[in-house]
Amino acid sequence: RFDFLGIPSSALVLAGANSLHDQVIAPHYQEILDFFKAVFHAIWGIVEFRFYTPMKDIVLDLLNRRPRMVDPFALMNEQTSLDNMLKDLGVGDGTRATRAAALAAASRLYEEEVAGGAIRGLVRGKVVRLMLIQIQQLKADLLQAMDQIDNLVDANRLNVQLVASIPAVLILIFGSRALYLFWSNIRMKDLRLPKDVHADMSDYLKKVEECLILSNYELDGTFSSTSAATTVDDSAKPAESTRSVKWEGARASACLGPKEMGQLLVLLHSYLNLLDYMSPPFPSKQCDSIHRSVQNLLMQGQMSTARQLELLRVIQSKHTELLKSL
Repeated sequence: RFDFLGIPSSALVLAGANSLHDQVIAPHYQEILDFFKAVFHAIWGIVEFRFYTPMKDIVLDLLNRRPRMVDPFALMNEQTSLDNMLKDLGVGDGTRATRAAALAAASRLYEEEVAGGAIRGLVRGKVVRLMLIQIQQLKADLLQAMDQIDNLVDANRLNVQLVASIPAVLILIFGSRALYLFWSNIRMKDLRLPKDVHADMSDYLKKVEECLILSNYELDGTFSSTSAATTVDDSAKPAESTRSVKWEGARASACLGPKEMGQLLVLLHSYLNLLDYMSPPFPSKQCDSIHRSVQNLLMQGQMSTARQLELLRVIQSKHTELLKSL
């Protein structure tokens, strides 16, 4: 905040906001509103076409509530009407079993009527009646064919909807990853890919390993100077062997000092900061496992550097598996 000539900086901010409203927003308010409405409709169209409609059809198909193109009652009504017309014509008994034979007989009658003269058949014969039967047959056959198509569509509806939902699944997977990556970059205030951040985290773990390896190097120097200053003959070899075993035991049980522990804390703090920033996109379960292992690594006075190196290798293996989830 600034205070220029007794005027606080907030007054300048308010003046700038008022000028922006009067000169930009107010004159073009309707255009801005129409733009956001168009954006909303476009986004909703994508959501409805790629997400809502396929999911709704899958649920309806699983619940056996899918709509059909043909009403079963309409098909049965047309077939019953055709059987009754054939029965009235005298070529059938009105049942489905004799429908094919009755239609064949009606076709022969139609051929006979046409052969006897089309005009006479229209005036005195049964041509009109036979034509109506043929039209009714076409209606029944059309509905039956649509019913077969309906059954075929129903048999493959679930497969089609599953295929249609694949773009939605891909959008969710890659969109969530991009969102997590964008959010982690905002938190870190740095635009970097997960692989680059993972490489930096690997460098921190290597520095931790180097710190553990170089800790207590005084023991190695003391043991080397003592061995060089001592002349070992055949009678002193057992004593020298015993001394070597003691030095190895001392090295194995050596712990980090305050200085080395401070360096280790700084490196692990930098590593855990990056791990927290990248969770997500890194799986939270694996990140929590690494956190617990790091806490076990920092038990001062309770764990030797040799065991800490072994535990660090476990952490490095978990760290390597983080990239498998990306």
